[in-house]
Amino acid sequence: MRLIGYRNGVGGGIGEWMRRYLGRGKRESESGPSSVLSRDGTIGPFGLYGGEDESDDSYADYFVKSVPVYAAIKLRADAVARPGLRVYRVSTVNGQSRREWVGHDHPAQELLDRVNPHWTGGDLWRATETYLNLWGEAYWAVERDESGAPFELWPLRPDRVRIVPDEREYIRGYVYTGPSGEPVGFAPDEMVRLRYFNPLHEYAGLSPIRPVRLSVDMGRDALLGNRSGLENDVTPGVLFETESGFADGQIEAFYKNWALKHEGPKNKLRPGVLAPGMKASQVGFSPKDMEYLNTLRWTVEDVARAFNVPKPLLHDLERATYANIETTRRMFWETCIVPELRFFEEALRERLLPMFGDTSLVAEFDTSNIEALRESETERARRISMYVSAGVMTVEEARAEVGLG
Repeated sequence: MRLIGYRNGVGGGIGEWMRRYLGRGKRESESGPSSVLSRDGTIGPFGLYGGEDESDDSYADYFVKSVPVYAAIKLRADAVARPGLRVYRVSTVNGQSRREWVGHDHPAQELLDRVNPHWTGGDLWRATETYLNLWGEAYWAVERDESGAPFELWPLRPDRVRIVPDEREYIRGYVYTGPSGEPVGFAPDEMVRLRYFNPLHEYAGLSPIRPVRLSVDMGRDALLGNRSGLENDVTPGVLFETESGFADGQIEAFYKNWALKHEGPKNKLRPGVLAPGMKASQVGFSPKDMEYLNTLRWTVEDVARAFNVPKPLLHDLERATYANIETTRRMFWETCIVPELRFFEEALRERLLPMFGDTSLVAEFDTSNIEALRESETERARRISMYVSAGVMTVEEARAEVGLG
């Protein structure tokens, strides 16, 4: 196998390869150790580096089998896809830094608005955030035209990408294995890689699921155990006790009479009358039942911590009020999503935009339309009043800012 990019032989480009790649036969199992390409492009002896769990797609299982994990990742993915993304050209004039939007027709802006014929810009960011939250890594295959400028991006599943390390260049390339099993290689300049720092691995990103995995497993085990208990449960809701016991036939007669008087919506909450010597007691939650509920709460709390998502936004509204929900939304954006957007901006600035041959390009997310980050009317009035009192702003300027000037 040789490491090749689309310019070196994957005929028609990455996009055409992706379109024709699906549907081929399954990959035959490989024997022997993994290998890395040697200097001449042939197989070498060192092995490919993939995610922290080689060929392990189990992290994706948590997204489809754990409600808290799904809710946390979807919340983050939908959030990062909301702000618009604009490309600017930065320059310095008379010692002052200036930026100018490049416009809709610029190739970089066009690419980020519609990344390929089948994906929108929002699709790209939802997939990228989902991949990062599952595997701690995300990969975009870059299709470049004859001039070398990117014109399509194709998000790849991280668990199917292997890194080819290099002694001098750090990364020599990437090998992607699709669902049909055929590997295809990418040169470093044909891939944009994003990853969460992992102190335990030189190349792999660290999945947020890894530290919370045990807690999520416990919650899922509790659900499975409770389901099994419900299917096989023989615990009655109410116990009736008598001093003398029941004679033959009296138990069935008692059940029929009780059902006749108390069954159905019309008889709901109708007072019951017991015979002399009888008493009823309700069977409540057992310590095991309470342990089950506490395990589920523990799972939600740990997932919220690992993914930096406040519990009320995962619909844990036990202590939520209107006031603290608004504060919670703002905190979510300020401490979780905005730093994530800055992480993406840095990756675009350093890894994608230089491919257009213009080092002055930067990309920035526009969060001005995010309600949670907007100043409330009370905060705005307090700020303007403070500025007027301090002489920073005149009354006329204050009236103009609130639309009264």
